[in-house]
Amino acid sequence: MILATASAIAVAALAPVSVTASSGPVTATVTAIGAASENTITDATGIRLTIARGDAIAFHGPLRPCRFGCAPEDPSGGRFLELNAADLDGDGDAEVLVDRSDGFTPCCTLETAIMRRDPFTGEYRELDRHWGESYRIVDIDHDRRRELLTGDLRFYERFAPRIAGFQLPTKILQLRSGGLVDVTRRHPGVVRRHIRSLDRLMRSTDAIADGRREGNRTIARAALRPQLAAYTAEERLLGRRAVGDRRLARELRRHHVSAPFRRALLRFLARTGYR
Repeated sequence: MILATASAIAVAALAPVSVTASSGPVTATVTAIGAASENTITDATGIRLTIARGDAIAFHGPLRPCRFGCAPEDPSGGRFLELNAADLDGDGDAEVLVDRSDGFTPCCTLETAIMRRDPFTGEYRELDRHWGESYRIVDIDHDRRRELLTGDLRFYERFAPRIAGFQLPTKILQLRSGGLVDVTRRHPGVVRRHIRSLDRLMRSTDAIADGRREGNRTIARAALRPQLAAYTAEERLLGRRAVGDRRLARELRRHHVSAPFRRALLRFLARTGYR
């Protein structure tokens, strides 16, 4: 699920609006002051969520104030809101997802409220998640338990400013009884595909850094740092630490990265569980 930018929506005069999403017996409706288009609301304030199961109302009220992407004057609102309903855990009962972001840089100001029904009490509980960039709902292994595919936010702007570009290691989460669980290592095929993409990107960046291709060599060297960080992290996810370390050593020999960067990256990988 990828958020569109607010500029892509024809913004009408702000007024009371509502959007709806359904899955099975669950129908979710968000009402707010804003401008609506399909399942999105821009400049949303005064948000209230209603969840109906058949003809019965199971939840009605505001969401918690969000920390990322919400307007300071209304922390329960959002510059850009998107509503979806999907069965994430394969139990036949859809969860309701409300995305809120600033609508312009969703990379790091995107937060989702996941509304999940307690099977024992029937009450809906809110689980909030701040994403690394966007996220997608996928069923990777076709077992009816869906995964949330995103990136590891801890790497964002860690080794280079955003202007140089950023890459994040793949992170795959799954909704379980205790909340969202990291299941990235259980899906090596997804990680391998992202590694191949990073490899192509690094080859292109290397060519600019070496002067073999046109481009700003200084920016290319800066851009290579987050690319290498994501690459070496993902090789560790696959149990191929030596492969990532060799790539890192090669870039050091070519003077594309520095020894202090290499030391800082290795310490960071160990600290964040990429061993």
